[in-house]
Amino acid sequence: MHSSDRFINAIKSGQRKPTAHTARGCYGRIVRTLFDKPRTLAEEPDRRVVMLMGPSALRTIVGHSAYEMLVQIGHTREYIAVKLAQGYKYHLVVFHRPDSEMRLATWKNTLDLVGTLYPQLAHLLKAARRELKTTSFAEFEAQAGFSLAEVDHNGPGDERYMTAERLLASDGSALSVRRFLYHVTRLTELYTGDGYTCTHDGKRGVREYIMANRAISDLQESRTLELEVTLPTGP
Repeated sequence: MHSSDRFINAIKSGQRKPTAHTARGCYGRIVRTLFDKPRTLAEEPDRRVVMLMGPSALRTIVGHSAYEMLVQIGHTREYIAVKLAQGYKYHLVVFHRPDSEMRLATWKNTLDLVGTLYPQLAHLLKAARRELKTTSFAEFEAQAGFSLAEVDHNGPGDERYMTAERLLASDGSALSVRRFLYHVTRLTELYTGDGYTCTHDGKRGVREYIMANRAISDLQESRTLELEVTLPTGP
C-alpha cells in the first residue's frame, strides 16, 4: 500500500492518533472547489503559488474534524462560512513529495517564489520586502481603511481587489503589494512568514511549505478525499 493510501485510510477510518508511519513520505493540501473533484491544487485562475503540509503537519490533522483541520491550517471561521455559503466543497489531496521546487513558507522564500512566478512584479516585491516583514497585517489594514476580507468576498469586481494588473498600475507601495498577496496568492491575515500557520486564536499551527500550483494529475501517487465541513454551533 502506498503511503498516500495509508494516510487517506487513516482519515476515513476515524483513526484518533497517528503512528510514526501514518504520513511518512506524504505531502498534502486541503483544496476548495466548485467541482465534484479538484483539478489543481488551487483553482483561482490567477493563482500560481500554493501552500502545502508536510508529513509532520499531516499527522497533526489525524483525529480531527474537517472544520478543525481547516482551522489548524490557518483558515478563519468567517472565511470558511463564506466559502461554504458560496457552494465550495473541500477535499484533502495527498501525494508523494513533488519533484518541483518546494520551500518552507517564510517571507523570504515566499517572496522569492512569487517574484519568480509573477516576474512582472518582482521589482515591487523586492522594494516592499522589508516593510512586509516588519509591518503587521492589522497595521496594513488600518492604512487601507477598509476590510481586505470584505473586498476579497466581493471579488475582482471590486476595484479595491488588488490583481497583478492593478498592482502594476498602483503606487507600488508595500500596502498595495500586501493587498495583492492577500487577494491573489492567499497570504491571509493569519500568514506569519515564519514557516508555520497561525490559528484564528493566535496559536502557532503547522509547518507549511510553498510551491508553484500544479495539476493534481501531475503529482505522484495523489489521492483525494472529500471532507464534510460543518461549522460549530455557538460562539
